Amino acid sequence: MTNDIFSVSEFAEYTGLSIRTLHYYDEKGILQPKRDKNTGHRKYVKEDMLRLHQILTLKFLGFTLEEIKEIIISTSVDLSFIETLRLQEAKLVEEKIEVSLEMIQRSVQLIEDEKEIDKDMLVSLLASMQTEKQQKEISKGIMSDQAIDELFKATSSEKLLWEKEMLHFYKETKRLVGKSSDDSEVMNLFQRFLNFVLDIFKVEGFEELESILKSEKVQDVSDEELNRFILEMEKLVPTPLTKEEEQWLDEMMTTYMTENSDFWKGEAWNGKRST
Repeated sequence: MTNDIFSVSEFAEYTGLSIRTLHYYDEKGILQPKRDKNTGHRKYVKEDMLRLHQILTLKFLGFTLEEIKEIIISTSVDLSFIETLRLQEAKLVEEKIEVSLEMIQRSVQLIEDEKEIDKDMLVSLLASMQTEKQQKEISKGIMSDQAIDELFKATSSEKLLWEKEMLHFYKETKRLVGKSSDDSEVMNLFQRFLNFVLDIFKVEGFEELESILKSEKVQDVSDEELNRFILEMEKLVPTPLTKEEEQWLDEMMTTYMTENSDFWKGEAWNGKRST
C-alpha cells in the first residue's frame, strides 16, 4: 500500500469493494475505521486492509458475518479453532467446494503442528492459498514459465511445508525486530529464509535463481510494471507485519545480502549452505 490513509472512496477503489459494502461492514461492527475528528469521515489505514482480508477470507470459507465477528476479536487461534474448521470442512465436502476445502485442511494441519498461531499470520497464509490463481495470472510476464511452474504446480504437501516456514519467519521477525544485522539470531534467520527460497526453485545460488526468474520474454520489464506487480500482490496477500517490522526487515535483509553477496551469488557455496 503506497498510501498510509484512505478515504472511504479511495479504500473502495483500492480493494474493489463498493462503498455500500464498506458502510455495511462498519454498521455490523466488523470493519470500523477511525473517524476524522473534524469531519467525521471514515479514514482507513493498513490495519483495516488486514482486517478486510480476514473478513473476506473467512467469508470464502463459508463463515457468516456473525461468526466472523467472533473470530476476529481474538488475537490468535489455537487447537480449539480446529473444531470450528472441521464443521466448515463437513459443509464444504457436501458442497464439493475444493479450494476452500483444501484451505481448511492445510489450516488444520498448521494449527495442529503449531498449537497456536497469530491470527494475522494465519489470515495472510489463508489469503495466499485463496488467491493462488490470481497470483499466477499476474505473475505472467513478470516471472518466467519455469519459475511460475515451481511456485504454482507444487503439491499440497510442499505448500504446507512452505507455509510452516513462512510462519517461522514471521514469528522470528517479530521476536527479533530491533536487533542489529550482526546479531547471530538475525543472521541465522535470514540464512534460513534465503535457503528456503533457493530450495523452492531448486537452485544453489541467487545468480542461478535470477536466471530462472527472468526469461527472455521478461527481460525488459520496467520499474513501473514491477512496482504494479508488487502492489497487486500486496492486495492479494496481506503482510502480518507492522510498518515498523517491515522497515526493519527491509534494512536488515539489504545489509545481510550486501555483506554476503559472494555467498549468495553461489561463488562460495562448497558446503557452506545451511540445511
